[in-house]
Amino acid sequence: VLGDLGGRSPVTRSGAKPGDVLAVAGELGFSHRGLVALRGAHGDLEAIAELKASDGAVAHHLAPRPPIHLGVVANDAGATAMMDISDGLWMDATRMARSSGVMIELTPDYPWDEASLMGGEDHGLLATFPAGATLPDGFVVIGAIREATGAPGVVLEGVDLGAQPGGWDPFYGASAK
Repeated sequence: VLGDLGGRSPVTRSGAKPGDVLAVAGELGFSHRGLVALRGAHGDLEAIAELKASDGAVAHHLAPRPPIHLGVVANDAGATAMMDISDGLWMDATRMARSSGVMIELTPDYPWDEASLMGGEDHGLLATFPAGATLPDGFVVIGAIREATGAPGVVLEGVDLGAQPGGWDPFYGASAK
């Protein structure tokens, strides 16, 4: 993606601060659910065509529509940190937490499942906003930013999700040469 910030300062993944709220634009796990449905078609081209026409998750997986325009909107609304979600929320939220030196606490109110936590290719946006900020349309609160008392990471219902996050890691197994 190429673009112009229009004189705005970039919002990076390293700006999350304790007290901020964590929000997402896009539907978590949507692409993964589409992939699972496609795999269930076992290569049957007629079944795949029918799924593509009738299943929004399949259509999203095959032709995602990233909410790129909401990046500028989030910047204008005072986002303190922001990044895309392409490798799964857990993986990308962990990257944000580590870059910002904070703990991300996911709200237990969201309907968490394996797809929403680890499914990749959603191409949504993960952003933090100061507490009390009016979130732009298209963003939904999914957590809060806390001070890291130990290693930065992601917590759900009081459980640290661990040092090795689930999701897609394009560098897994890569060695520096």
